[in-house]
Amino acid sequence: MRRIPSSSRKATPRRLRSGGFTLLELLIALTIGLAVIATVLAVYISSSRSSQLSQAETQLNEDGILALNLVQQQLKVAGYSRQIIPNNGASVMGNFSGAAVRGCDGGFTSGSAAFGSLTCSSATDDAASDAIAIRYEATLENTNPTVATGTTPSAPTNCINNGINAADASQAAPAPTPPPANYALADNRYMVTSPTTQPMLSCQGNEKSGTANAIGTSQPLLANVENIQILYGVARLPSAELAATYDPMRHQIVSYRSASEIDALAVSGTLPDATDDRWGRVLSVRVCLLMRSDQTVRDVPQAALPTRTAKTSMQPAPTAICARPTRPPSC
Repeated sequence: MRRIPSSSRKATPRRLRSGGFTLLELLIALTIGLAVIATVLAVYISSSRSSQLSQAETQLNEDGILALNLVQQQLKVAGYSRQIIPNNGASVMGNFSGAAVRGCDGGFTSGSAAFGSLTCSSATDDAASDAIAIRYEATLENTNPTVATGTTPSAPTNCINNGINAADASQAAPAPTPPPANYALADNRYMVTSPTTQPMLSCQGNEKSGTANAIGTSQPLLANVENIQILYGVARLPSAELAATYDPMRHQIVSYRSASEIDALAVSGTLPDATDDRWGRVLSVRVCLLMRSDQTVRDVPQAALPTRTAKTSMQPAPTAICARPTRPPSC
């Protein structure tokens, strides 16, 4: 029997198997993939928001510290005056003698008024920002002096670096012979301007006006300062220069009061001027600033939103920055 070669046999068709995934497997894989993408996206969004909030808080702290430093620097020299008469027979030894600070709850009605004529706004709640006027003898050493020619300082300046004329007569009493030269009086007023649009810490102060001085126009110092709240540490009596004996009633803080409470104090009769008698009792100042961010941070937790601080407690909130009590030099 003859064999037929295997190569000549008729090939039978072979069933081809197709590879892939079932519909159920695809749905499971798609679900897992979407879950992973959603998790990664949520982590990214959370990280981005945390980064934005952290940047905003850092900027708030930096701005707040800078604003406090500006005010503190002025408070540290409040009431300063160079000694003119070195003997014990004088009643006033320096060029400047008067209240070092004067404040208003809710701000000044007009920041351009003379120190003794300053009046306060009718708004006295915490929503209205306080204002403060600070006075001292301005010198080339305690201000940033102007430079007329070359590099030689020529005149002391106010809070916005405008020059001040030496136009105030010395208050040293009894007047020495020969009488001392006139001196430059710094009278700087700090306040918050444009609180409903773009709030900022601003200042206006005594500056050159011909050969005399006048309160100039308010100029911004730092943006995003929304509110200032101030309390004053007061003694029972105003300080008396060259008192025969030490009187703790004039040099010991007995309470912290708002500006309106100081204005309501009974006049002690120690000083002839009622404003000097009341505000001459101030020995320290507490300043609290409420800052706000210029960046919009969406979906910020409630605890991180700006909150106002009570004027009576002056406790710092997340966006409130408070200074330790600063003592003006006592006479």
